[in-house]
Amino acid sequence: MNVIINQLFEIEKKAQEQNFNGFERNLKRIYSELEEQGYKIINPLGTNYDERDSSIDANIMNSNSKKITKVIKPAIYKTENDALQLIQKAVVIVE
Repeated sequence: MNVIINQLFEIEKKAQEQNFNGFERNLKRIYSELEEQGYKIINPLGTNYDERDSSIDANIMNSNSKKITKVIKPAIYKTENDALQLIQKAVVIVE
């Protein structure tokens, strides 16, 4: 399922970069279906990076960097036995 979620994330990111909103409703519906199946997808773009956050693998471009400026892969969680389990770390660039 991670591969499918990552591909959806890439499609959404490319559509936003090109200011193409034709898929927005469809993508929201797919994400909603994934949530109903127990998945939680987190895009940390624009947030401050915290090295203590174990849900993020970061490529730090500058030692003074704090802001997540690019997300390669989102963090993916899955609810199992009434607990949220991390199944994929976010891969980000911090600049």
